[in-house]
Amino acid sequence: MREESVRRPEPNRDISPAALFGRTSLFVLHINDSTDDQVLFQAACKKANVPFEWQVAESAERGIAYLQGLLALTDNQPVRWPDLILLDLLMPPEHGLKVLEYVRATPELRLLPVIILTGHPSSSAIENAYKLGANAFHEKPVSFEGMVDLVKLLYTAWSQARRPSL
Repeated sequence: MREESVRRPEPNRDISPAALFGRTSLFVLHINDSTDDQVLFQAACKKANVPFEWQVAESAERGIAYLQGLLALTDNQPVRWPDLILLDLLMPPEHGLKVLEYVRATPELRLLPVIILTGHPSSSAIENAYKLGANAFHEKPVSFEGMVDLVKLLYTAWSQARRPSL
């Protein structure tokens, strides 16, 4: 993945990835403990020909640590913030919602869109995710073509999305 420097998001502005970064690719922080799911998502991005770049974290703890590292770096240098966090729920030992709680409780991160992508879409999981501030909740597709379609949908929606003012 190529390194880029950009300015830190400002909490009270409407910004789109294209306006903020001067391009239409999206940088995704993919937090998922399954290597198979990570590779499937990346292959679907290539097949769909969507300009996603990604950073992978294999657990909730590593996802939080990655975000904490970005926060620490902002004191000394510009960093590339994720445009989108793609989050699995069931990742031992910590639940993926721990990441969502951390993002929403951290003022510098609270505007980051968090999309839940899980194979376990119970009604209580959906309700909890939205209560904690998830932007969307998707069930993992059962086929590769389904994942390609989902990747296209995510790119179309989030490459043009504007972040709300708080």
